[in-house]
Amino acid sequence: MKKTTATEDHNWASYVNTNIGTLSYKTWSTSPTVQLPHGMMEVDPVTTPGIGDKFLADKIFGFSFGPASVMVSKEPLSERRETAASAFDHDQEETRPYVYRVLLEDSDIEAEMTVGHRSAYFRFHSNEIAYVTIDGGEHTKLHRNDGRIIEGERAEKGYVSYFSVELKTAASSFGVVDKSHRIYLNCEPRQGEPIELQAGISYISLEQARANRQQELPDWNFDAAVSRAHEAWNRALASIEVEGGTEEQRTIFYTAMYRTLQRMRKITEDGQYYSGFDGRVHEAEGRDFYTSDQLWDTYRCARPLQSIIEPRVFEDMVYSLVRAFEQGGLLPKFPYPGGDHAVMIGHHAASLIADACSKGLDNIDLEKAYEGMKKDATEMSLIPWRTVPATELDRFYHEQGWFPALPVREEAKVADPDEWRKKLWDLVMEKMPNQITWVPDVGVDEWVPEVDPWHRRQSVSVTLERAYDDWCVAQVALKLGREEEADRLLQRAGNYRHLFRPDLGLMAPRTAEGEWVEPFDPKLSGGFAGEGYFAEVNSWIYTFHVQHDVEGLIRLMGGRGAFVQKLDELFTEQYIMEKPWFLGQFPDMSGLIGMYAHGNEPSFHIPYLYNYAGAPWKTQRRIRDIQCLMYNAGPAGLCGDDDIGSLSSWYVFSAMGFYPVCPGRPVYDIGSPLFEKTTLHVGEGKTFVIEARNVSIANKYIQSAVLNGRPHQRPWFSHAELISGGHLALEMGPRPNKSWGSSPEDAPPSMTSHEAGG
Repeated sequence: MKKTTATEDHNWASYVNTNIGTLSYKTWSTSPTVQLPHGMMEVDPVTTPGIGDKFLADKIFGFSFGPASVMVSKEPLSERRETAASAFDHDQEETRPYVYRVLLEDSDIEAEMTVGHRSAYFRFHSNEIAYVTIDGGEHTKLHRNDGRIIEGERAEKGYVSYFSVELKTAASSFGVVDKSHRIYLNCEPRQGEPIELQAGISYISLEQARANRQQELPDWNFDAAVSRAHEAWNRALASIEVEGGTEEQRTIFYTAMYRTLQRMRKITEDGQYYSGFDGRVHEAEGRDFYTSDQLWDTYRCARPLQSIIEPRVFEDMVYSLVRAFEQGGLLPKFPYPGGDHAVMIGHHAASLIADACSKGLDNIDLEKAYEGMKKDATEMSLIPWRTVPATELDRFYHEQGWFPALPVREEAKVADPDEWRKKLWDLVMEKMPNQITWVPDVGVDEWVPEVDPWHRRQSVSVTLERAYDDWCVAQVALKLGREEEADRLLQRAGNYRHLFRPDLGLMAPRTAEGEWVEPFDPKLSGGFAGEGYFAEVNSWIYTFHVQHDVEGLIRLMGGRGAFVQKLDELFTEQYIMEKPWFLGQFPDMSGLIGMYAHGNEPSFHIPYLYNYAGAPWKTQRRIRDIQCLMYNAGPAGLCGDDDIGSLSSWYVFSAMGFYPVCPGRPVYDIGSPLFEKTTLHVGEGKTFVIEARNVSIANKYIQSAVLNGRPHQRPWFSHAELISGGHLALEMGPRPNKSWGSSPEDAPPSMTSHEAGG
């Protein structure tokens, strides 16, 4: 195994393997995307339809570039796309963030591609006539095709993608493939010369797409374009330098950084941008506009990572959310070029705004941001997968403090719920073998028309995530001097207490009548994906979804000892049934360690919670286990959906040795670093260095810590300490030092014990 470190040649991008995660344990695999950091242009191989795992696909059907794709073949033209498709071999493939190369085996054509920010450059090596096809799909409108310049537009939901393509050498013949939407270009390359074409895209106009292509690709020098893209990635990845560790760990680390830096996408074009929130083109006014995000996934660690390594980019991302509110009337949840998608739960723009505010990255029109946050908190519904005004369910929430579950049908009630839980195995076996929801749905029929029939109420998760969001809004209210409003919001941030069920020691659904739902099992109730009561997981995970007030949760559970015991049980609790049966009902709970599911975002912060209860050594043990068990450098190297860098950014943070448990509070919990030395470039020439002395596979426990020359007993440090630059030295060993960081006064801050309104 190669023993050199990344710092020896500073070729950070050489560590990136974009095939990591292309074989998924769950829903969506990653793709070996060629893209600049935050680039508008993404180039991907288009593989066999219906095969969700990219790595297992048998053929390539083309290469996408924004609104269209291009393919080259020696086969005669046909209306059937599969005629031009080609087999390929991963052993004849190069996958880097700045270039993709592959041999199309059926035609013996080598395909290469690289990118600019809004442009793509393709080069195909063929020793005889080849047929190039460009496919934009049925919604494409062609404006020009003269055999050298091909230009058109494709209507998307809420926006239009324009494209301008130029061939280096005009095609000998061209036209449209019969009974299809594909453009064909017959190319006869000169001896030894490749077929080359360049593409530009725009959300503004066809003229802008042409300008983007011409500005970013000023000549026909493919190698120079690759070099520019390579350097762009080296600059971006150089914000964190690691030394030590294994070749595989460095590959995982820098690939995870690459995944995180793909989003959000910067869509500013020559000082303007198109906004899908009002359907207009706006002047950028010196700030870049970003879109394409999934805030439920990324608020936890992907965006907080960017607040450290590219703070001004992060600030512009938050600024873009506020501009979206100005243009469309609501802060977005899952913004994309055409506007917003109503996906998942919560209003987590509040988290990004609070996080930016807490870190001094608040050049975002804070008053306007607060207006949007307050509107979400008081006027909009909490119903999952919907963007609608408040309903009767929300009015109940505002009055009583929890989102109500459906009442239980009379015939579904049981005389002795505890006895029902004891006989759960018998109940499960009655449903075999043709059932993936093991516990009967006990709720009455839904009567609120706004509730999505598939995703349902998710009443426990909605309550807990709104409590966190209210805490975030309160932080901004305090910053603006609105103390009375902040006090009310902080009271609402304690609403999680309404759903803690002492007899179970877990969170549980409650009806509008104040009754606990019975029968209820914390592992299996809620139907498919648990979504009657939870978002994609179960009570075991969501019980710990109180990032803003861990101390308050500790007290609810009966103190530090009981809290640590419940955390331990989370990591060892089994499934009642065979694991595949359990995953049939909960497919999103991948990466299982007991009931802990590392493949889904609500789990991410949980291993760090031992720090709050006097057992940091258990955090160190769990973090190292997860790093080693749930990540590798192969195609199956991610244990769940990466969700545009969410799963990857957890690894980046945790491999460095710290994590943001509560975005919006400028504090990082210390875990167990993988590398001997990590250097973060934090701006203005400053660095924050984490040195893990004697770290190894066995030496995962912190024996002592020194921060800037002084003994450091706390299992956390502040954002201010990080961005000021400094040096954190951790002495590592094979056995835990159970006294380090264990005193109550050493615990990270929580709403209950450290902040106003607790």
